[in-house]
Amino acid sequence: MDLRDQEEDAARETPADAGCCPKCQMTARVAVALSTTFLVMGLFLCLIMFVRWTAAPEDDHLVYKTSLKQQTERLQQCQKERHDLTVMLHTATRDSRCSLCPDGWLWWRSHCYFFSVGVQENLRWNESAEFCWKHNSSLAVITDSAEMEFIQSVMRSFPKFPFLWVGLTDTQQEGRWQWSDGTDIQDHMSLTVEWDADHRDCADLRGGGSLFAASCEAYGPWICKKDS
Repeated sequence: MDLRDQEEDAARETPADAGCCPKCQMTARVAVALSTTFLVMGLFLCLIMFVRWTAAPEDDHLVYKTSLKQQTERLQQCQKERHDLTVMLHTATRDSRCSLCPDGWLWWRSHCYFFSVGVQENLRWNESAEFCWKHNSSLAVITDSAEMEFIQSVMRSFPKFPFLWVGLTDTQQEGRWQWSDGTDIQDHMSLTVEWDADHRDCADLRGGGSLFAASCEAYGPWICKKDS
């Protein structure tokens, strides 16, 4: 029995993968390095002047006071330069070419995820797997409980909690569920697939981290995953 949602959302074009801009990355790295260096140098100079001030004889306090004022002015200049570098860094990282993931994808723990809900029309399991392949990814292989919770948190943000195709099937051998990377379902986590039957060879993910067998010909949303 097919319990998947049959209503299709309006299809919209998924942006093509955006490559990372080496020039933007270099600008960001330089900005971070310079701002950190200026800040550390300023604090270090102030610390030296404070130690020298407290250890100096009373007669030398006037000299050190003047020097301390100069160092304070230098620190303020460093803080201003750090602020300017921070603004430059923010501007550089706003460039879409420097994004860790393509537009429309979510980044989490060194991976990019694409949720088709509200963005693409529902597809069969094989069609959704092909969509992921065309975008240099695959249907999601869930490797641990933290990743499962991340996916569940995104699913809970949808107006209507969906069923999502994931990269899990027993088409190679009935009853032996394998992820799309060739690993068995139990290799990563202790998971089982409910409602397993001969005519249900593809798995979808539902609330609470539960997995259900469904006909691969059923239509539904899906989730892609790839390295960032």
